[in-house]
Amino acid sequence: MRFGTFFFFQAAPGLTHQQVIDQELEQIEWSEELGFDEVWLTEHHFIEYGLAVDPATLAAAAASRTRRVRIGLAAAILPFHHPIRLAEQLALVDILSRGRLDVGVGRGNRPVEFAGYRVPQIESRERFDETIDLMLRLWSEDRVDHAGKVYRCSGVRVLPKPLQSPHPPMYQVCVSKDGIESTALRGWPMLNSVLYGSLDQLVQNRDLYVATLEKAGRAETEVAALLSRWGVSRHIYVAPTDAQALADTREAEMWYQDSFRRFVIPERIEDAHPTLQPAFRAMAERLSRVTWEGLVAETLAFGSPETVARHIERMRQLGVGQVLCWMNFGGLPHRLVRRSMELFAREVMPRFL
Repeated sequence: MRFGTFFFFQAAPGLTHQQVIDQELEQIEWSEELGFDEVWLTEHHFIEYGLAVDPATLAAAAASRTRRVRIGLAAAILPFHHPIRLAEQLALVDILSRGRLDVGVGRGNRPVEFAGYRVPQIESRERFDETIDLMLRLWSEDRVDHAGKVYRCSGVRVLPKPLQSPHPPMYQVCVSKDGIESTALRGWPMLNSVLYGSLDQLVQNRDLYVATLEKAGRAETEVAALLSRWGVSRHIYVAPTDAQALADTREAEMWYQDSFRRFVIPERIEDAHPTLQPAFRAMAERLSRVTWEGLVAETLAFGSPETVARHIERMRQLGVGQVLCWMNFGGLPHRLVRRSMELFAREVMPRFL
């Protein structure tokens, strides 16, 4: 298995935005020092849930502070970016990082972000598809003509080209059935998260993904190779004992869960597009049932090295190829994040090499 660290730059109470950014950039440096394979960055807007407003800028900062780890986006939210501009930025980051960039992409799911960028959320899928198709052409072709529903260009030439040819490895964040199927049909690895609920959701995602790959005629070796790059993010915290791990994290985890609810559920569901309202109501109902006790029992990989290793072993048995270790969530103190990362790197990772 491969192990990366995952960074949201969450602005929990008690920290200035400068402190949040400084501390998590230092944790990116620790990731390389401690032997992690990758650092992963995301994109969110207009809320304390995450200050990661520009994945390209953060990836460039990570590249300047590291030499070995790969730098992954999980993900750039394509409806909020002009494809020509994003293709240029990511090509430049790929060069700055000396070919260490992995590009994960997503459609977005938060109404406030779409409203803030004046992008109709109901158009997210078609904007996503058109943006990715145009970016791939801009990276691999000399000059591009394009006449789409949203974007048009004539003779556009993106320079520089990415260092990795024809472009950096692609991933897609998958939160729905159609997202999993489209990712498989593109032949990309999928990225999933376990934020609440049990690991059974991963079984369903894996089985649909594999079935779609097989239906598309992918060979068994191709399926295995793609699963080896299947990435799953999960809150992970390691302490000397299980009891200490739970005591250290309860406040931060519950702040995170409240922040997550505020992030994904509109304040007024009735203001969302009518076709989106049923899904928001269903999610609001699911999240209202989340409790600390349920999270400990089903979701969180918190505990001693032995306990956390058992959680990771379960993920390996499910076929997960990469674990995106989200080790700083909800404003955990910097020193505790360091200790957790050290224990994970020293006492958990070696069991899975």
